[in-house]
Amino acid sequence: MDKYFNFNKNKLDGLAIPTKNRETYHDTTVKGLSIRVAKTGRKTFVVRKKLNNKDTYSSVGHYPTTTIGEARQKARDVFSTIDEGINPSQIKKEALSKKNITLEKVFEDYKRSRGTNLEESTIKGYKSIIDNQLGDWKRTPISEIKRSMIEERFLEVTHGSGRFIDKDGSPTRANTMIRVLRALYNYAMGQYVDSREEPLILHNPTIIISHNKAWNREKARTGDVKEYNLKAWYEGIMKLPEHDKNTRKTNSSEVARDFFIFLLFTGLRRNEALELKWEDIDFQDKSFTIEDTKNHETHKMPLTWLLFEVLERRKNDNGNPYVFEGEKPNSHLTAPKKQIEKARELMGFHFTNHDLRRTFTTTANRLNFNKYVLDRLVNHKNTEDSRDVTKRYVILDIEDLREPMNQITETLWSQMK
Repeated sequence: MDKYFNFNKNKLDGLAIPTKNRETYHDTTVKGLSIRVAKTGRKTFVVRKKLNNKDTYSSVGHYPTTTIGEARQKARDVFSTIDEGINPSQIKKEALSKKNITLEKVFEDYKRSRGTNLEESTIKGYKSIIDNQLGDWKRTPISEIKRSMIEERFLEVTHGSGRFIDKDGSPTRANTMIRVLRALYNYAMGQYVDSREEPLILHNPTIIISHNKAWNREKARTGDVKEYNLKAWYEGIMKLPEHDKNTRKTNSSEVARDFFIFLLFTGLRRNEALELKWEDIDFQDKSFTIEDTKNHETHKMPLTWLLFEVLERRKNDNGNPYVFEGEKPNSHLTAPKKQIEKARELMGFHFTNHDLRRTFTTTANRLNFNKYVLDRLVNHKNTEDSRDVTKRYVILDIEDLREPMNQITETLWSQMK
């Protein structure tokens, strides 16, 4: 049979199935369009054209699912693409690559790229959002997540509807979800490119929330332990190991008690205190140092008499490197959620770990320390204050903080007693 002929239905239906290898026939209407017949009987339309003096081949469908007319149109499209110097096979590979850029993959690549610049708490927060609010999208290519999908999910999380009908609505959680998605899309837009170094991900669909001005209003957390509650707070904390549930079996109540006291009298962030090691304590210099802080700056603070008391209670000979030891060997105390609930029960009012930091800061502010001392005490790095030239020249030594720390301690202590 002649290998070159005008493709029509009768002739393509009548093509013999080869017993070995495959046979190829060529269309005389659209030059460069062929059909391959395999020994399995499968018939595949193929387009051939030179690119940079080399033959390129592209499959454009299988007969009869793809009609002769459709194959000819696809062939013309391929020719046009090749004339622009683009290999259609490369486009197919890139389309496949785009399918592989799932939300889960972007998150894993994001963590790997950011490395140590990402706080462990940030990673945990992102993972929580992806597992809980976006769990059904984890294996979805992010190019297929549309603005309308994001807008709908945002409203569901905000109001506790749709997939989240059995959960309370959380406007704050919805905002956080969008921030996480926005960060991952921004990363993907810069990270993934095609063979021409053009971005594979072109748009960030989370923009719909800002476009619609739909962000939920969030109330700033302003809680602290009031002066009139400090006595009850301290008495409740000291009674924590005597709580009915803590007397039944060995637990972390004594460690948690001292952890809460340490937070209040240092103003540290929760994880800064939890991860404090004995090697960070300088008993001779009467100071302690936090290396891994939120703003990535070393934070050195004086030890007061009350902090010495806490450290004396926490001394042990079991080799655990952490001041506030955990239940497992060589581990630190995990966030004591159950113990803080018991403490609230004993006190009769609510408080959080960060309330203790705010109480420390509020007390320092009422003592009228200057702004440079106050910022150093709580390890704040105010990026909005970049034009404050004087701040660059004010170098505060550990001794400059010792008297302010003593005054804060005495003020809090007098209110407790």
